[in-house]
Amino acid sequence: MATQKLTGSAKARKSSARMSAVQVLYQMRLNHQDARTALKDYVAHRAGKKIDGDQLVTPDAEMLDVIVKGVEERWTDIDGIIAQTMTDGGRDKVEILLDCILRAGIYELLAHGEIATGIIINDYLSVTAGFYEGAETRIINGILDKAAKVIRA
Repeated sequence: MATQKLTGSAKARKSSARMSAVQVLYQMRLNHQDARTALKDYVAHRAGKKIDGDQLVTPDAEMLDVIVKGVEERWTDIDGIIAQTMTDGGRDKVEILLDCILRAGIYELLAHGEIATGIIINDYLSVTAGFYEGAETRIINGILDKAAKVIRA
């Protein structure tokens, strides 16, 4: 049976692109894939599909591509910002999924100056809440807030 894709509003497609970017980054890490390969696989098999009974909104394809490839291109820059903000907060590392969320959020803070800081952080808090029910959302909020102050000072 074919899965119906939900197009959704521009805002919903952007939020879906952020969630999808985190999933692609996670897949890249686990499978040791480059951005191009992981994106191709994700779009072919998961984008806009039904997962765990929930119908996903089709992500903004351009935004998804820009975030994932941008994180890959600016990996070292993002490493430095993560190291600085986590050390300031008394942490030295987080698990892979949280790291992927941070990388996507930090990339957007670096590259998308035209998007308000609050919009970027709030969307990644929603992404985090989609995966976790505990303190992880507060951790992501604190680190992204510190990163925004470093990046957009």
